[in-house]
Amino acid sequence: MPEKKRRRRISILSRKEIGKRGEEIAAEFLERKGLRIVERNYHSRWGELDLVAAESENRIHFVEVKTRTVTIFGTPAEAVTYMKQQKIKKTALTWLQSQEQYFSCLSFDVIEVSVKEKTARIRWLQHCF
Repeated sequence: MPEKKRRRRISILSRKEIGKRGEEIAAEFLERKGLRIVERNYHSRWGELDLVAAESENRIHFVEVKTRTVTIFGTPAEAVTYMKQQKIKKTALTWLQSQEQYFSCLSFDVIEVSVKEKTARIRWLQHCF
């Protein structure tokens, strides 16, 4: 009896490309909301900040962007575990220490970008950790 061939779903975009596109969508979304993107993909020894956005002169948002094409493993925000949150906070502290400006209000946010076919749905979870 011949073996059945397994069919694999071939993705046009790699995971890295999907993530990069999700960050672009999130940055455009924040700019439409009146925020200014001051940093993208900031790296420190602790980790990475996807987006740093200024709402005003003294209010800054550290934004983790999670892009998903399926939710079989949960929502995009559920992927931001406690350990990931701690890395983001340490990285944010490093970023803040490199600035010559004082920020009186900090926000740690997650933006979920759920992509289905050619449509992206955005959910902004502000002050979530």
